[in-house]
Amino acid sequence: MHIVLVEDNKILAKSTMRVLKQEGYTPTYFIDGSEAERWLIANIGSYDMVILDILLPGTDGFTLCKHVRAKGVLVPILMLTSKDTLEDTIKGLDCGADDYLKKPFAVDELLVRIRTLLRRPPLSVAEIEKSIPSVIIDMKSHTIITSAGGSITLTAKEFSILVYFMRNPNEIIDQQRLYDHVFDFAEVQMSNAIEVHIKNIRKKFKAENHEIPLTTIRGAGYRLDV
Repeated sequence: MHIVLVEDNKILAKSTMRVLKQEGYTPTYFIDGSEAERWLIANIGSYDMVILDILLPGTDGFTLCKHVRAKGVLVPILMLTSKDTLEDTIKGLDCGADDYLKKPFAVDELLVRIRTLLRRPPLSVAEIEKSIPSVIIDMKSHTIITSAGGSITLTAKEFSILVYFMRNPNEIIDQQRLYDHVFDFAEVQMSNAIEVHIKNIRKKFKAENHEIPLTTIRGAGYRLDV
């Protein structure tokens, strides 16, 4: 697996690169956001994940994330932040990041986040047809083709959340259950994270004039109505 690290703290970058190599990953390192953005767009398909700092020389992490998503970069993006504010975390998710990790972080936590984001659960044709009629789902690109010919592209985390609902149609699923089964790591949970991801899923479906039958059950969770 090829992981791109974009981090301007040379000491942190050096130690992270060493850990990634020890775990069998192939890492590529950038210190400058603008340089990283150009490379990521020019080399789509040659890497499997991006670990992205927010405060970078050149293009900042928020802008970089938004730009590469707009250019068709679909791989998981894990955003690193030294800012301990809810607003910055939500902004990162809205820009297209799949997950966030606050500095300083433990190496074991970083590795669990990486393994979680790189996991792409298979989904059968029967499950797809039963859950969301009139769509075609490309499991490799995380792209959904609607009956009207529109194209919906989800981030890795958005796609994982959608897949979990599709595996459990007509069930009320609360936020804790989504954290346990989709995020799959122990963390101080941000109550808005699930909310933001589901909002983005709905917004992307709506942009293609295709309503997803995902209902909010006030005080209980969410349900994919089949």
